[in-house]
Amino acid sequence: MTFPPIRLLGPADLPACSDLGESRDWPREPPKWRLLHEVGRVFGVDAPDGAGLAAAAVLVSFDGVASISMVLVAPRFERRGLGQAITAQALAAAGDRVVWLHASKSGKPLYESMGFQVDGGCQGHAGTFLDDGGPGASPGSLSDVFALDLRAQGVDRRPLLERLGTPFVVDGGFAFGFDIGHVTVIGPVVATAEEQAKALIRGVARAASGEVRVDPDYRFPALTAWVRERGLVPSAPAPRLVLGGRALPGDTSMRFAPFTRAVG
Repeated sequence: MTFPPIRLLGPADLPACSDLGESRDWPREPPKWRLLHEVGRVFGVDAPDGAGLAAAAVLVSFDGVASISMVLVAPRFERRGLGQAITAQALAAAGDRVVWLHASKSGKPLYESMGFQVDGGCQGHAGTFLDDGGPGASPGSLSDVFALDLRAQGVDRRPLLERLGTPFVVDGGFAFGFDIGHVTVIGPVVATAEEQAKALIRGVARAASGEVRVDPDYRFPALTAWVRERGLVPSAPAPRLVLGGRALPGDTSMRFAPFTRAVG
């Protein structure tokens, strides 16, 4: 079967991206796809049968770092090299940046075959937050977060942060709550201590109208245990892989949870 060439997708294609995700049993997340389109580049392959997209992937770049995410292939077009081809297209667009991604269990062997190496990871937890009554962060100003995020990530991510709404802040830390369509994502959670991270999670969760999700980094098992005690149910682990095993910039001790696995 011959597939059309990989192309750069636009806003009109985003409903088809949600359709593609749904075909893989992903929840529909229109706000997330729209955000990724605004801050990155969405690549796609049109289905040769004319029914939507055969594959998609997203590349988001900030300074010398880039992430690849949302790598999806429609079930009826599996095992035809589309996943590798569209990932390779995103890698070519990334140039010489340090490239990372979060992998599923099924996708990890493909990425390792392309030169990615495991470098930590996170695990999603979602559900109704059971408040323990501890101290919670309060809404603050965007001006409070730019320098902290730069310190934590090592790159300027202002185009992303400016689209996430009002941050919740504590002294030396911040987090956002962003509704992706079916759940409010709590992240990035940036702090200098675990108690700060808990206060940030509480603050966002108390303001959320429904279920929340947070993806604690593997390096913070006590925080992971705490979010489970708060009623959030774990999903499959998501190892982080970096192309060529290169070092990611920034202060990893401050990165308690990413915004999403797509952006970090």
